[in-house]
Amino acid sequence: MSSLIGNSVIKPDARDKVTGKAVYCADINRPGLLHAVAYRSEHSHARLISLDVSKAQSMPGVKAVLTGADIPGENRVGMTGVKDTPVLASAEVCFYQQAVAVVAAETLAQARAAVVRIEANWEALPVLNTIEEAMAPGAYCLHEKAGNISCDKLTEYGDVDAALAAADIVIQRTYTTQMAEHAYIEPEAVLAEPYQPEDIDAQQAGVLVWSTTKSVHMDQTEICRVTGLPPELVCVKAPYIGGSFGGKSDLPINCMAALLCLKTGCPVKMVYTREESMQVSTKRHPMIMHYTHGATKDGRLVAVKAEILADSGAYSGYSAPVLTRSVLHGAGPYAVPNVRIHAVAYYTNNPTTGAMRGFGVPQVALAHERQMDLLAAALGMEPMAVRLLNGLKEGDLLPSGQALPGEVGYIQALEEAAIHMKQENTKNPLQENEAWGIAGHYYGNGRTAAANPGTAIVSLQANGRVLVAIGSPDIGQGSNTVMAQITAATLQINISHIDLISADTRHTLDSGTTSGTRLTTIVGRGVRETAVDFLNMLKQQAALLLNVYANEVLLQEKGGQLMAAAGHKQISLQEMHLCCSQTGHKLSCTGKYEPPTTALNTKCQGVPYASYTFGVQCIKVRVQRETGKVYPLKAIAVYDVGTPLNPRLLEGQMEGGIAGGLGYGLWEEVKLKDGRILNHNFDSYLLPTSMDVCPVESYFVPTKDGEGPFGAKGVGEPSLIPTAAALANAVSIILHKECNSLPLDLERVQEAV
Repeated sequence: MSSLIGNSVIKPDARDKVTGKAVYCADINRPGLLHAVAYRSEHSHARLISLDVSKAQSMPGVKAVLTGADIPGENRVGMTGVKDTPVLASAEVCFYQQAVAVVAAETLAQARAAVVRIEANWEALPVLNTIEEAMAPGAYCLHEKAGNISCDKLTEYGDVDAALAAADIVIQRTYTTQMAEHAYIEPEAVLAEPYQPEDIDAQQAGVLVWSTTKSVHMDQTEICRVTGLPPELVCVKAPYIGGSFGGKSDLPINCMAALLCLKTGCPVKMVYTREESMQVSTKRHPMIMHYTHGATKDGRLVAVKAEILADSGAYSGYSAPVLTRSVLHGAGPYAVPNVRIHAVAYYTNNPTTGAMRGFGVPQVALAHERQMDLLAAALGMEPMAVRLLNGLKEGDLLPSGQALPGEVGYIQALEEAAIHMKQENTKNPLQENEAWGIAGHYYGNGRTAAANPGTAIVSLQANGRVLVAIGSPDIGQGSNTVMAQITAATLQINISHIDLISADTRHTLDSGTTSGTRLTTIVGRGVRETAVDFLNMLKQQAALLLNVYANEVLLQEKGGQLMAAAGHKQISLQEMHLCCSQTGHKLSCTGKYEPPTTALNTKCQGVPYASYTFGVQCIKVRVQRETGKVYPLKAIAVYDVGTPLNPRLLEGQMEGGIAGGLGYGLWEEVKLKDGRILNHNFDSYLLPTSMDVCPVESYFVPTKDGEGPFGAKGVGEPSLIPTAAALANAVSIILHKECNSLPLDLERVQEAV
């Protein structure tokens, strides 16, 4: 069914979600269920002198109270190789509301009442509020780290200093971006229940954890380390997930519920309140970025230099991978012969910062796209013209030293965007206090120069249907639908014959996290490779049963059943399964795709990604000078995503990403005071509503990627990346003032006016 590629197949879960039938983690209940609540510190930074949980243990309905001293394994978790975040702090707390103990009781009210009875004595310690405070001489050192440096990343090639000295024009500015919240509708939740695998004669009990997660196999590994259990006794499954956007990576909550389940022998549920979720979950990194661009008098870039300072928060979180992306993408989608970008993240007593849609690239996009507009203004060029002059093309070198692989559609995207802007201006000419802002970007698909497994299992079931199993969860974006499309298109059968299991460690292999815009390109390629092997296996087996050659066999549908046919001979796949099971032969294939990347050296030189997505967004804006309110009027997005697999899902990703980018650019900001979030609910953390999001037109240039399945690239994160930068460029044009800090809220714009 080649028509499946490029066809808008409807998501199978859509009906359940719009009718309210979808079961999310917080909806799951079990007999004898206990409810868990964490006791959290009222200090942003303090040393724990003593902790008394005896009164809580004696409260009605309480079945267990755990502290760090009760953890049988390691009391440390982490999303990267750095395991520095305590599940339950036992000596020192480094951020406000850090968990110190956890209670399980028969009712939620009983658990909350017991938490109030926990008594702790603290010695307050200095609080580091900002990057500047953390890096100041003589600052208090968190985690015994000299200079409070969480991580340090550098990319460099060419001779930047010499190129800047010889440049005809130099643009030097500082840009700042804010801390932002993921703001998923569903808060973090977990249910842990006793588990005993039927095929394992284990002497100890196991645990099955249902979690709002983007990484079931990583969660399994961390739970095993904390509980001391072997992997076969720890299973993790993700039910429907109510959004992630890079978040939903809360490892302590999974471990707390699992520990309580093992302690009590009962199922235990733990669900964060909105305020709790917003205070303790990871955030987008705030950054201070000092940028210098050098160019010739005709507008060609000769050098980009940047110094980036980031807030890592209380622990390392995802700072190292985020800053690596920032430096690799920090020069933007332009050919630059000399680049030096240095990024340092500092520990503070703020919430830990982590992965968020765009992974450190929306921040640098603000800087490099503002720089391009400033360069154009200084040279008397149009903003689009300076981008067309410098835009990346096939074979150009990136800051990593990698030559761009495959077809590159950035120049074509710029040209098409210019056409659509002109058409829009013809229909709706610009009025007073209106302008278009332009911003481009590129984005590497997958994890950065790291293990990136696209693993899948494709097998034949007893009912004659095909089962696809992948470890990465569908977090709402529709990846399960796309994986089913890829399988059906490879097998040349109708998608109605495909069943799919995802994000269940009992039945899937590790195919990595749902992050880094990697599912379509990398996991999808793994699914396609596995489906090819499975099809060959089916043909070989059918040939034996039908006494024909394998190349004569085709899959067909007859009477609602899948058949293997060769001429007048045929056998149903249901019969094939029966025949094979009688001989002990299982029709199942396991496959894996690893993109061709290489490790990076100390200057981030190497091959970090096998494929790249390119895009440009043009946003028409009106500014109300009296109030400082910015009105986005129209967004035009033109992207090179290779071959679109499902246009409807692709457009949905574009619209959702741009909506998130509008929020990041205009309204959203975590307000902090001494590590405490002041706007920890949606009544004070401003998000765009349907009334705030402008019409979006999405267009896609025809290129084909050599790595992705059927030539596809990813778009989940790229759809958000340039939006805020385009807004800043538009507002700067209207006000004739430089808008170099986010968000462009009422106060900041009024100040510029």
